Amino acid sequence: MAAMSTTLVEFNNALNSKSWYSSTHTAQKPRLVLEKRKVPTGNQTVMEDTITVLHSTVDADGAILPQKVTLTATIRRPSDGAAADMTAALAIFRDIVASDEFTLVTTLQKMVK
Repeated sequence: MAAMSTTLVEFNNALNSKSWYSSTHTAQKPRLVLEKRKVPTGNQTVMEDTITVLHSTVDADGAILPQKVTLTATIRRPSDGAAADMTAALAIFRDIVASDEFTLVTTLQKMVK
């Protein structure tokens, strides 16, 4: 599996969440990655992980906008599910995200295929 090309620096680590910032992060232009997990307890059998990328953006004149670009992936799976099924679903997800069609989703709100 390929290593990440983005360098992240950890700045907050709690029991079930971590926060990271990228090398281009500033207070005025945040570049954050937020990671959370829900571990099954008791009779629950579903695990959940969420990764959110929060990235500042500017308008056509270069002014920083109060709204941020936010990308979130939530992964839910039964703790007793087959690993091969998770791997197969992940392969489809990676294929979609790496595609040119996904770029059109994120820039022009076009549906994937």
